Amino acid sequence: MLFEYKLATLVTITSVFGLGVVMALLGSVKIRLVEKLKIDDAQMGKMFSVFNFSNLIFVLVAGILCDALGFKAVAIAGYIIGALAVFMFGAAKNYSSALWACFLLGVGGMFMNTVGNTLIVNPEILFEDAARSGNLGNVFFGLGAFIVPLLTAWLFKKTSFSNALNIVALIIFVPVIFAFGAFPEAPEGFSIGAAVALIGQKQIILGALALMCYIALESSMGGWITTYANSLGANEAKSSQVLSSFWISLMISRLVTALFIGGVLINLDVNGAWFVLCLAIVAAAAIYLMVTAKTLSTGITAIILTGLAFGPCFPTIVGVTLSRTEEALRGSGFGLIFAVGLIGGIFVPAWMGAISKGKDIRSSMKVASGTAAVLVVIAFIMGLTLGAPLSIAIAAPEEGAAVQPVEQSGVPAEQPLAPAVEPAAPEAQPQIAPETQPQVAPETQPTPETQPQTAPETQDQPTPETQPQTAPETHTSAPSPGQPQ
Repeated sequence: MLFEYKLATLVTITSVFGLGVVMALLGSVKIRLVEKLKIDDAQMGKMFSVFNFSNLIFVLVAGILCDALGFKAVAIAGYIIGALAVFMFGAAKNYSSALWACFLLGVGGMFMNTVGNTLIVNPEILFEDAARSGNLGNVFFGLGAFIVPLLTAWLFKKTSFSNALNIVALIIFVPVIFAFGAFPEAPEGFSIGAAVALIGQKQIILGALALMCYIALESSMGGWITTYANSLGANEAKSSQVLSSFWISLMISRLVTALFIGGVLINLDVNGAWFVLCLAIVAAAAIYLMVTAKTLSTGITAIILTGLAFGPCFPTIVGVTLSRTEEALRGSGFGLIFAVGLIGGIFVPAWMGAISKGKDIRSSMKVASGTAAVLVVIAFIMGLTLGAPLSIAIAAPEEGAAVQPVEQSGVPAEQPLAPAVEPAAPEAQPQIAPETQPQVAPETQPTPETQPQTAPETQDQPTPETQPQTAPETHTSAPSPGQPQ
């Protein structure tokens, strides 16, 4: 039922929104933080590395905790730790304090990430289609990532660096009140051994590889679009607008997918892999257009197309994967695929930067186009090899059990029709048959005195012919009205 757990739904949305805030924060405050702490770019790069390392480790921890303890405890911890980390950035007096803030920012962000993206696939939160729910929920991730740079830039003009970050910390913290509401009942069946065994499951392996390609693409575009636009003649302000258009197009495509494509055209849980394949083809072509673009207008068009193609990929991949994973292990499953996905986000953008060193950034865009092509192949394999979602696979035998008895009982043709037309007849026959047959038997038994040879024949023949025939009829006809059930 849609929005059956209203507060849990708000937890889901605000968790994904908080993740967007966390992911965009370092880039938004980088310049001011460098000035405040008097650090260089190498030290700032180390802070990004600490943040990414924290993400990689604690998304695995958060997944296990969600399955073992439930979403409520992890959500509360995520809001508190995330807000504390942002507050520590504002209060940091030295570099070591900022490093600890980066570490805790990763912890809080991954707790919110896992709660939001795992809880959202529960059919009692948004939709029965897990991938469709993920697309709607992740609109708020894009919203958080889009708002934070604008909000911090405005706050820095109005107040101090510390006060500005305190406001951002408060935005992350306030939704903790929603986490004290009711959540869907956690299913049983979690164990560490079962969580570890997920590593070998087909949907987890393919989902992890697909996310590794996608997160690499999104991170690369988010990190290099401003540089790309500048290479085509855009100034700093225009380059920022181009980056904003990328994030806006990404949010729009997720919203359209959730409300129209997933709600009207296709079932994303069932056909999501093929949908991702089509999106990856469009993305590969759009990124290649970025490589060949000669004018800024052509480059912006390619960027918008790329954002539209990227948008539904992440939530659809997650939905397709988790809909085929046991519900009691979905937190652990998400942690595994996201952790592998982060590896792509760490190395591919750096690889692109190394290629473009001393050259035009457009030359490195070929790496992104090739990564999208790899995603096409992985999505194709997912479409061919992954079976139906567990909800459909479990429901199918139940429906088959209701149909099979009808086919089996229909072989004699007359038997299923008789009880359906005259259901009272079988009840009358058992009462008459036992009364008449026992009376006939005693009357025929005295005759053996004159004909001793025929008496055994008439006793043996009538009794097996009349009694067994009437008995099976009463026994087979009595349960037959219940068979179609």
